[in-house]
Amino acid sequence: MVATDTRSADYRYFTTNLLSNDVLAEIPFSGVTFERALNSAGSFSGTVPVIPSNAGLDLYNSTMPGKTGLYIVRDGVCVWGGIIWNRNYNVVDRTLSVSASEFTSYLYHRNIWKTWTHEFGATLVVSSGTVTGTLDAFEYDFPVGSSVRLSFPEIGDFAYTDYYTVASAPTADSFTITGTSIPDGTYEGVTVTVRVDTYDYVRQLLDEILVDFSGITFPNQDIEPALTNDIEISSITAPGGVTTVTTATAHGIMPTQSVEIYNVDATFDGIWDVVAAPTATTFTLDSSSTASVAKITKTVTFKQIDDFIGTVTTSTSHGFTAGQVVLLEGLDDLTDFSITFDGEFQILSTPTATTFTVEVADSDLAQTAVASGTAVVQPTVSVGTYGPYPANSDLDIDYSTEDYSGSNVPNTTYRGYELRSVGEELDEYSDTVDGFEFRIDCDLVYVGDIPVFTRTFVLLPIDFPDPPATGEAAPPSRYGADEIVFEYPGNIIDVDMEESAEDAATRFFVVGNIPDLGEDASQPYAVAAATDLLLDGWPILDAEETRNEVSDEEALYAHAERYLAESRPPISTINVRVNGSLTPKVGEYFPGDWCSIIVNDEFVRMRLESDLEPRDTVIVRKIDGYKVSVPDSPSFGEEVELMLVTEPEVDAIGE
Repeated sequence: MVATDTRSADYRYFTTNLLSNDVLAEIPFSGVTFERALNSAGSFSGTVPVIPSNAGLDLYNSTMPGKTGLYIVRDGVCVWGGIIWNRNYNVVDRTLSVSASEFTSYLYHRNIWKTWTHEFGATLVVSSGTVTGTLDAFEYDFPVGSSVRLSFPEIGDFAYTDYYTVASAPTADSFTITGTSIPDGTYEGVTVTVRVDTYDYVRQLLDEILVDFSGITFPNQDIEPALTNDIEISSITAPGGVTTVTTATAHGIMPTQSVEIYNVDATFDGIWDVVAAPTATTFTLDSSSTASVAKITKTVTFKQIDDFIGTVTTSTSHGFTAGQVVLLEGLDDLTDFSITFDGEFQILSTPTATTFTVEVADSDLAQTAVASGTAVVQPTVSVGTYGPYPANSDLDIDYSTEDYSGSNVPNTTYRGYELRSVGEELDEYSDTVDGFEFRIDCDLVYVGDIPVFTRTFVLLPIDFPDPPATGEAAPPSRYGADEIVFEYPGNIIDVDMEESAEDAATRFFVVGNIPDLGEDASQPYAVAAATDLLLDGWPILDAEETRNEVSDEEALYAHAERYLAESRPPISTINVRVNGSLTPKVGEYFPGDWCSIIVNDEFVRMRLESDLEPRDTVIVRKIDGYKVSVPDSPSFGEEVELMLVTEPEVDAIGE
């Protein structure tokens, strides 16, 4: 029996600076409705009068769309958090209407704007089952305990292509795996795919978003978006113990922006987040070091190419070092319209005091005299008009778990120019046979009298341990549904049960995609049929879906089985409205939780007695979301509309 405490709840509404999360105002909204959602963003709407008594709230700035966070606190518990995206002010009524969406909506306003790849070439050395892998290029911080996929290039080694768990990461470009059956030896050209565990992938993607991809460099200038300004550094000093970089011209740098410094020394070369920009030609770094800087210009006398490696000879000792960026001018003969040497290059090596090598786009050239060429190494700060801007990206989101899901899913390399939406890609990535679900929860703590809000990205598995015995249904406690119970009569205000075969299926087709397959060729597809329903006299009801990211027919069949299970006729939709002030109350359940629905009604019992439900006394459903209508009168409880979904592959009779 449900509790009968009908005391109305106390609702409070706080707005915050979206980035700092500092509280701006407590606003007396009325006419409030808010939604919580799974794998998407629930909405909020409310109004506030713009009257003299609210003047101290600075409503214009404290509800600024796109810049303001909003939190709902019910009886001291934060039950909703999101971002104000829209508002409307009516001059006649002097009423401000505000709409917002949960923090997951922010992901749909962010793009993957740098190439984010997951594959690295590596050389493996195997001894007594222990693999030591070294990346052929680049660096990657292998998380210990994460999964990687090793793909071997030789046919005789294909049997060892599989997923493995990282045991250690001794250096920034190496990892070890223990306990394998891979024979001893050295294996070159192995492809290492990282971030294959679903939780690992999501956490790393969000980590990159929250620093605006500042930790990822462009492999080359050709794929870097315009514009990048290379500005000469005049000096690097440390007045007052703070590193100050002075530029020869105005830099246009914003505080917290990420910039790249090169051609200085090992201490300074690399990516830095700017602390401050006191003047148009100075900026500070989080350092107290100094450096002597000077622009070096040398006369070039000879050029030569051997197998795409260009050797440049200077008239005097150049003083260059490998890794520096050199600007070459006047080395090419413009009369043949060929540009080979002129441009910026990274120095590969310095064989002698008067020679250095660079990689060029031509194969061979005998040593040739240069009439008026120069080689310049200039201490430089590279400033992109695109940022990155990590301080303007960090919403300070924690994770509900640092564990791994144990589900390995092939991931996609994203090209920066595609500008894929993070939210849309996360939706697609999570919606797989071995996927997961997610939401962002908020919490409230007080530091003295100051409310402080937190945000947590919650990762939820789509399956549960301890499957039921053959022919039996799992108890509601397997899903925690015994702790969240809604009853009619009781805390349920209204319930209706809709059954439809309009979108149902007894046979489901799923079409895959093999890229670059000719128009006349057949794309792969798979089909699953509900033979038990067909034997029971149901007609063929066909439905189809497309999975462009899948080419394997076995994987397509797994998707077909999943879609078929969700489409068995008649599809049932149970609409439930409950009193949010009765147990379980608003804030005591979340999207992704499971609940029990107990309805004392003959027609509902007929469904329970059929084979359409696993149990004959209670309906068990997952809460996909809910909508709360907050009464303006304190004498009434909230009304909550539950969005319930079936999960037939999860809550099924044991096999």
